[in-house]
Amino acid sequence: MTGRNQHKIAENTQSQNASPSKDDHSSTSTMEQGLMENERLLMTESLFKEWIITNFGELKEHVVAQRKETRNFEKRFAEILLRIDNLERSMSELMELKNTIQELREVCTGLNTRIVQAEEGISEIAH
Repeated sequence: MTGRNQHKIAENTQSQNASPSKDDHSSTSTMEQGLMENERLLMTESLFKEWIITNFGELKEHVVAQRKETRNFEKRFAEILLRIDNLERSMSELMELKNTIQELREVCTGLNTRIVQAEEGISEIAH
């Protein structure tokens, strides 16, 4: 494959060298760009496999790291959800306690009212 590309580069170089005039600067820069592109193509093809392997390894490492991080986030998220559930249960229990305390307060208020009434009745009888 490389030999075929070198042949194409040689053909392109010959055709580019034949067509532009030596006095035309824009043609010369076009020819230089063409040569640079051909060199880039040749280098890309010869190093492409190595580049893929190198980048695949880096990508694989990145994916593995992201997977570990995601697992850690999932664990933390599960822990947070469990804590939220526990807090909701605690809040529910606290609301029940609050209601019970309010009921006890009403009972105590009622008892105090009866005690006051009883004391008034006793003091009326005693006088």
